[in-house]
Amino acid sequence: MPAKSMTPPPAQGKQRDAVPGVEDLAEALRQRFPSKDELLAEARAQTEAQARRHRQLKRAAGGMLSVAALAALWWADPVLQRQELSAALGAQVRHTMDDGSAIVLNTDSALTLEQRLRTRSLVLQRGEAAFTVAPGWRPFIVRSGDIRVRDIGTAFTVRQIKGDTRVVVLEGMVEVSPWPGAGQLAQAGTVSLHAGQGLLAGSSVPGSYAMERVDALAAGAWRQGRLVFNGTRLDEVAAEVQRYRGGAVHIEGGDVAQLRVSGVYDIDRIEALLDALPQALPVQVSRRADGGVTIAAARSRPATSDRRLKKNR
Repeated sequence: MPAKSMTPPPAQGKQRDAVPGVEDLAEALRQRFPSKDELLAEARAQTEAQARRHRQLKRAAGGMLSVAALAALWWADPVLQRQELSAALGAQVRHTMDDGSAIVLNTDSALTLEQRLRTRSLVLQRGEAAFTVAPGWRPFIVRSGDIRVRDIGTAFTVRQIKGDTRVVVLEGMVEVSPWPGAGQLAQAGTVSLHAGQGLLAGSSVPGSYAMERVDALAAGAWRQGRLVFNGTRLDEVAAEVQRYRGGAVHIEGGDVAQLRVSGVYDIDRIEALLDALPQALPVQVSRRADGGVTIAAARSRPATSDRRLKKNR
């Protein structure tokens, strides 16, 4: 039998070529599904983007914290510098602040001066002080007892008297308001005072202010070393005189206390004022060994309600 011819099987590669669309499918898969290297690159890019966002958020949070800290510091108004001023009995002390504002402490007075971040703050501890305020961006505020006095370009005095505070405006204007937590006075609100006006607040007028008309020149005369009385009751004169001397000044009798005194007197000659009283009023002045003085009715002179003393200057 003739031998049958054998046809060799087709090559493997030719078999692949014989399957239509295989290469196209592979290419399509590569386009749809990224390669390992592409996956790693994309992961690195996402990690870097997240790190950038984290840094930005951290910087933003840090900035917000800084702003909040600055705002809290501004609101707290911390003390940058503190100074204590005082005047002895019968003396006066003058002080000029760094900004040019002038302070005069009257007899037996004490004041705390605080230079704060956003305010010029002063606390009258006792006695009396006069302020002539220089303009500045920081408010000038004086505290005395339960009230605060905010300057609006002015000269004024603040005095503590047996649980009360008296404010007198010599020039310009001030605002008076209760200090936070001032109790009954908290409902009194804020009032404005102009030159020639005064205000009394404290135990004698609980929960309110007592407004006053004052003689600004007379009220501020002590800064020039003078006391000015214009029909002032003798008991009030005695109380004023006692502020400048060690011994007590005592008035005997209600009628004597109501006698009136007028005149201008030198503070450094306060004893001469006492000695001159019997020359103008129906009184006698007795001095005691302890330095005290008693003013009583004279026995032989008719009473008069108001006589002017000769100037003791």
